Amino acid sequence: MRGKLFMFLFLFALLYIVFQFANSKKGLERQEAQIEKLTQKNEQLEQEKDSLVNLIGANSKFSLLNSDKAKMYIEDRDFQVQEFNGLIQSQILDQNSIDSDNPLVPYQGMEGNMAVNAIKLLNHKWGIAEFTDGKYWGELIFKYFINEDRTIDIEVADSFLYAN
Repeated sequence: MRGKLFMFLFLFALLYIVFQFANSKKGLERQEAQIEKLTQKNEQLEQEKDSLVNLIGANSKFSLLNSDKAKMYIEDRDFQVQEFNGLIQSQILDQNSIDSDNPLVPYQGMEGNMAVNAIKLLNHKWGIAEFTDGKYWGELIFKYFINEDRTIDIEVADSFLYAN
């Protein structure tokens, strides 16, 4: 009787160990699959991050804020670069009006008034701006000049309107 009891307990323990082994193996496989999926996602995000860093690095070459020679030119005319950047942007954006097109935009608005909505100064003489009327949009390149009396003149060099 005692031998049968020990045999029964041994078989029960053996089945319990086999069940635990199979269950833990499934859990381990599930965790490995999840780790693999997260590793792939991490690699993809790293590639996207690297491409964004490269894109930012490529665009920063043509920026007033990253050009030492352009900064010196602005500072020689008694302006701070950050202040000057804001001054140009506000001078252009202040020309946006609710009831008329921005005078710098050489196109008339078809779905509303043409207004400048984004500006980037490329160096100490040129800038680029994006404009839209809500449906149609385009870009323009402008030149700006600092006068002796610290006023700034802006003139459009070229522009285009995207076809819809």
